Amino acid sequence: MTNKYTTVRYDHLDEVVHKQVMDNGLEVFIIDKKGYNKKFATYTAKYGSVDNHFKAHGEVHNVPDGIAHFLEHKMFDKEAGDVFNKFSEMGASANAFTSIDRTSYLFSTTENFFENLQLLMDMVEIPYFTPEKVEKEIGIINEEIKMYQDNPGYRLYHETLNAMYENSPVAIDIAGTLESISEITAEHLYLCHKTFYAPDNMVMILAGDFNIEETFAYIEAHQNSRPDFEPSDIERFIPEEPYAVKTKEKVMELAVSTPKVMLGFKTLPDDSDNVVRERRDAAMLFALDMVFGEQSPYYEDLLERGIVDDSFNFAYQEEEMVRHTLMAAETDDYETFTAEIVRIIDEVKTTDFFSEKRLQSQKRELMGDYLTSLNSPEYIANQFTKYYFDGYDLYNVPKVIDSITLEDIKNYFNSSIDTKNMVEVIVKAYE
Repeated sequence: MTNKYTTVRYDHLDEVVHKQVMDNGLEVFIIDKKGYNKKFATYTAKYGSVDNHFKAHGEVHNVPDGIAHFLEHKMFDKEAGDVFNKFSEMGASANAFTSIDRTSYLFSTTENFFENLQLLMDMVEIPYFTPEKVEKEIGIINEEIKMYQDNPGYRLYHETLNAMYENSPVAIDIAGTLESISEITAEHLYLCHKTFYAPDNMVMILAGDFNIEETFAYIEAHQNSRPDFEPSDIERFIPEEPYAVKTKEKVMELAVSTPKVMLGFKTLPDDSDNVVRERRDAAMLFALDMVFGEQSPYYEDLLERGIVDDSFNFAYQEEEMVRHTLMAAETDDYETFTAEIVRIIDEVKTTDFFSEKRLQSQKRELMGDYLTSLNSPEYIANQFTKYYFDGYDLYNVPKVIDSITLEDIKNYFNSSIDTKNMVEVIVKAYE
């Protein structure tokens, strides 16, 4: 009998990935980790907080902000009770999360794997919503939103996104607002589940030591027993985003002992293909660490002068609808912090700052971290899913790292950070 699945071997990493596309369109990947005791599973829909305006099967829909996150919460709540507790009863640790572009359900276990997998699939695939339960959930998520609104770090991040983006839905809080959540109905939830939880809009990733044929056969039998689905027909409407930031400065007062500041440098996504985006993402990681990392003379100077402490952090994010750089710190002297960051960036762009020696050192360090991470089924399953939706290959990372040149570092740093297109958001104590 011919296997229905395909196998890709990454000999340079001693990794093996098996893939089968089920008859209903669901893609299933098994990452083979022989000898591992723990098994990890993720079941993910290509559906996130940005998907509030879409066309499905010829009909246009506008749904309330925060509905993807709301739906994630409700999938655990069934007529027979809370499924979350059932995972615990069967020795599994379960969780779920919603991001801007995906909703993922997951569990890890050392026992009863197929029973837990069956529970996961049934939970995600079979919706159960009533007006009463939706109303109850509105109250629960309202409290969650209020809690987040009092969290200085959370507010700082989201207010920075709001200041950067004029029209893009990436600035929408994943949880929604008190107003938008109150508009959600059971009908909205059924619509979004039918639209985005269609098998061909989902992917399942398993990581651990499996009998490959048995596992694929188990999933296939389950998927074949499901009701017939229309193939997904989704058109997302993403508004055009101007290059300029929406608001350059914003100050909030919250209960903080030391002021917090975040700088956001907005750069619009371009028409680069996945290869370029993946290389640029890696190159910016190297560039930012060279300029602002703990080994940088700039960081040492800022630290010695008391402008930053170990709370200082930075990140570059590039996805299909997102491309920006963020920097944050807790500091009493946030005016000097902002001025110094801008000065350093402009200075680096006009001098020969980057060095081949430092780049090679960073490559070795990143490769070490990456190889260590491949020992974790949790890391593999979650990152494989993220890379898959971004159009990347998790196991291609070493080749991407190796391909980055010093010229890439300079070019991508110069083109990805514009100090004239920056927002500054400050959280300080009540006066």
